Amino acid sequence: MHTLKDKVALITGGSSGIGLATARLMAEEGAHVVIVGRDEQKLEAAANEIGHAAIPIRADASSISGINALIAKVKETYGRIDVLFANAGMSDCPPILETDEPFFDEIMDINVKGVFFLFTKAFPLLAANASVIFTSSVAHNKGRPGDPLYSMTKAAVRSLGRTLAMDEDVLAKKVRVNTVSPGTIQTPLTKQDTSEMDEMINNYVAATVPMQRWGQANEVAKAVVFLASDNSSYMTGSDLLVDGGLAQI
Repeated sequence: MHTLKDKVALITGGSSGIGLATARLMAEEGAHVVIVGRDEQKLEAAANEIGHAAIPIRADASSISGINALIAKVKETYGRIDVLFANAGMSDCPPILETDEPFFDEIMDINVKGVFFLFTKAFPLLAANASVIFTSSVAHNKGRPGDPLYSMTKAAVRSLGRTLAMDEDVLAKKVRVNTVSPGTIQTPLTKQDTSEMDEMINNYVAATVPMQRWGQANEVAKAVVFLASDNSSYMTGSDLLVDGGLAQI
């Protein structure tokens, strides 16, 4: 049985990593998926990989104009959204004392402002009983040494998900809002420049994660599909951690 049969799912950051793995799995579960990203070549490759169930839309999900254009295209194509997965984000940060205002604004725009306005602009298209999922991070309740901006933005996303879940308009529409918080997940972005760096990071993951390994994008995707489907019909305001025990033990 397809848990997302004929659902319309909008996924930002959908051309690689967790977003692509989720889009692929949602399509397998019967959904029509709209994948969003800024790199047209990556989007086209991702859409070809997923197949006819995917529509790629190039858009900047960190800007209001980009979000408005995206929502207009989704409205024209499908007229509704059943699943909204706000997954686009960035994690690389400079050293704390070298962080300047332009970078601060950039990470806030992508990780926080984009999530908030994607939700508000998409809200009129959200169907009754729609599911909204935000990508937070295990960093929101652990912190990341030397990377306070990323942790701060993901804490903001977690708080936003919890707060929106109890909003009167959201409840009246029977929309559920949850977050998923990945731990150390292996994606193209985690690939290092040298084999020596890869080995060092792999050893660090093995030493710090209770399950002693990287998580895979598909393992997060399964959690997102659960939150998107009726299998999680009594969950809202929740935070589902997919972290190999990193924040639990």
